[in-house]
Amino acid sequence: MEVDKASFEKLFVYALAWSCGGLMEQDEREKFHKYLESRNAPLPQIQSNKVSIEKETVFDYWFDIKAKTWKVWEPEEWKPPKRLIFSQLLIPTADSCRAEYIIQKISKLPVMRSQLRKEPGHQNTLLVGSSGTAKTSVVLMYMMKFDTAFMLSKRINFSSATLPVNFQFSIESEIDKKNSKMYGPPGGKKLTVFLDDMSMPLVNKWGDQITLEIVRQLIEAKGFYFLEKENRGAFKIIDDL
Repeated sequence: MEVDKASFEKLFVYALAWSCGGLMEQDEREKFHKYLESRNAPLPQIQSNKVSIEKETVFDYWFDIKAKTWKVWEPEEWKPPKRLIFSQLLIPTADSCRAEYIIQKISKLPVMRSQLRKEPGHQNTLLVGSSGTAKTSVVLMYMMKFDTAFMLSKRINFSSATLPVNFQFSIESEIDKKNSKMYGPPGGKKLTVFLDDMSMPLVNKWGDQITLEIVRQLIEAKGFYFLEKENRGAFKIIDDL
């Protein structure tokens, strides 16, 4: 797709906002927006008639490359379930819409396994934010849209008592053996694991969270070491995770 100069500049501003400013809180986003204004960046036309406590910024808009224009982030239409359970209701908002979109884009990025080999996503995403910012709800809404014929999901709740062995057993309970050292989700499907909440595992006296070390190992090395006595020390590769 050919992109004209004006659209390219708007795409650059959009990418700049979410790469350099994605972690900012609202007051910082307003300062960031003002800075972009001072640099004559091609920003969206702010809707002055919108009633809101917070001032709109570039973070409230996304750039539609086909229409070549900025558009407001708007949640999809919510349809109430047949059986209402108030404590389990997940209602999309502009914030959840933004987060879901970015998670989906990251997840589809190819993973470089070597200089010559790329694998299609899922890439890993770390969703950050202070307490009460609906991080869990966003991820649950994202996973509800999976096609279960191809993608399975599992939620693992971390606490201060979660140990590496607990995490490994939780993953191993969801996978089947493919060959002597290769394991994966059943039925040739893929599996997305939601770790909630990664800040919870105990920090030891050396400042380490040992449970997160085995998470890092699984992400980077794609597997665990066998714990069973007969295979202890051999590496178990886990695919499609």
